[in-house]
Amino acid sequence: MLEFLFKRRLSSSSLFPDGMDMHTHILWGVDDGASCLQESLGIIRRLKSMGLKGAYCTPHIMARYPKNTPDYLRERFEQLLADTGDEDFQLKLAAEYMLDEQFECQLATHTPLTYDGTLLLVELPQYFLPAGWMDMLLMVQDKGYTPVLAHPERYGRILQESELLRLRSRGIQFQGNVGSLAGLYGKAVADTARKLRAGNHYTWWGTDSHSPSMAGKMCLSV
Repeated sequence: MLEFLFKRRLSSSSLFPDGMDMHTHILWGVDDGASCLQESLGIIRRLKSMGLKGAYCTPHIMARYPKNTPDYLRERFEQLLADTGDEDFQLKLAAEYMLDEQFECQLATHTPLTYDGTLLLVELPQYFLPAGWMDMLLMVQDKGYTPVLAHPERYGRILQESELLRLRSRGIQFQGNVGSLAGLYGKAVADTARKLRAGNHYTWWGTDSHSPSMAGKMCLSV
């Protein structure tokens, strides 16, 4: 961990040209992210100190959190906006969808939470490929959305780099974690992240901050 703290600092402008963090768990009390309003505010303050202008709240939508429907999360998000009242930091709502046994039902019964109406952030489990995962990605595309795969560099146990590149060739966008580049998740993840970045395979970047302390480990300069 100490090695990570002394890595060369990255430029926030190169990773976040519009100043928006595309992947956070700022919305408190809904998943494994911020647990209270003070933690949400702590993450926001840290991101602001990095020079960011705003962030997408991307809470988990997955079987583990059955209460997290788009309607429920919209209500919680409106509460967060009322409680923060910070006009200097723009908060938007999307979600991080796990490709699991409830994904197809979520997509069929709810209007999904997307980045801009078309980009849907999705993730895979870290240790196994769920049955029918490619069919789920194709279903996203069939419904007119573009899948954005969260932190693909972290799937080294389940997908080879060549398989990731095949996903890119099929129109699936990548969202990288900035902590991956500096080794927050280990050397193998860092190596993959740097290769994918060198190949211009990432479209979006996020901190994936779950807490103020995690946000504080991000090595970015203004």
